[in-house]
Amino acid sequence: MDPVTAIDRYEPDYAQQCEICGTSPIVTGTRAGAVVYRSTMCGPCLWSEPKAADPATWNEDAHGG
Repeated sequence: MDPVTAIDRYEPDYAQQCEICGTSPIVTGTRAGAVVYRSTMCGPCLWSEPKAADPATWNEDAHGG
């Protein structure tokens, strides 16, 4: 099993589109400035929260930020 990788911040990737709804950006996770997690979904589809359409909300406590 792969070890769990800690994520420092969630960052938007505007070059990709959500596999569910087709919007952009998708969510990536960074650690020490490097991408360690790349989602295939936008914020609302990943977290099931409409307010997650705004990447500024991605690092609030509700998402472990």
